Amino acid sequence: MLGKLLKHEWKAVWKVPTLLIGILLLMAAVAGVTFMLPIWDSEWVGLPMSGAMLVMVYYFAIFACGFGIMVYLAVRFYKNMFTDEGYLTHTLPVTPRALLLNKVITMSAWNLIGIAAIFVSIFIFVGIMVLVLLPKNSSFARDILEAVQRMVVGWPELLKEPGMEGFGGFCISILCLIFVGAFGSTMLTIGSITLGQMVRKHRILGAIGAYFAIGMAIQFVSTAILIPIMLTYVNNFSWNTQVSPFPVFTLIYSVLMLVMLAVGVGLYFLSEYLVKKQLELD
Repeated sequence: MLGKLLKHEWKAVWKVPTLLIGILLLMAAVAGVTFMLPIWDSEWVGLPMSGAMLVMVYYFAIFACGFGIMVYLAVRFYKNMFTDEGYLTHTLPVTPRALLLNKVITMSAWNLIGIAAIFVSIFIFVGIMVLVLLPKNSSFARDILEAVQRMVVGWPELLKEPGMEGFGGFCISILCLIFVGAFGSTMLTIGSITLGQMVRKHRILGAIGAYFAIGMAIQFVSTAILIPIMLTYVNNFSWNTQVSPFPVFTLIYSVLMLVMLAVGVGLYFLSEYLVKKQLELD
């Protein structure tokens, strides 16, 4: 039954996130192609400001895409589970666990897709910009292209250089953090909305308050754990400049991953309990 729920949910939600991602990719391409305009070859004094504004517009598009997907999925979850639509949702012949897992899996998947889309848009923007500037003998574009070529061709030798120890583990920790972060972000949203519905007369305000309260608690715990690690690293690095930074960053990302995973799992079981035992619809 969970498979049927996922299929229905995916068909119901894919249009808005896909539209936002499409706009982001289009903005990345337009921003990159803009560097083809003749104005960039002129001596106009406003060129630096124009370039900065162009990058800011692209950055806003990245923020709008991620934030828009999160808000859309959060609103849909709230309406499906805790408003008038909830009367139909909770009469389906499925368990509350299946209903909740359906939302968690779908929202986490779209969070991952959104993150991947952001990386693709950056690649499109930078790639087009380099291809446009390269024929103009831009030293900046050539430096980027040469750096990419060195990384692609000579990465085995690059890993053997001093200060590169632990780079492989560092990359793995980033990937794991992205996957766990997508789940943790989903559970922060779902957990906040589920807790907010306990505030009967001000559910939306309760959800917003819970979101920021949980987020601050995560920040506090993460900071309390990471400060000793950072102090130890700074002390060692000040005496030995050959110390690789990647192992400590791997440790930091691993700690963040474990904190987010623990909070996400805890919020899942709390949300499941509240949906089963404390559900009260508008």
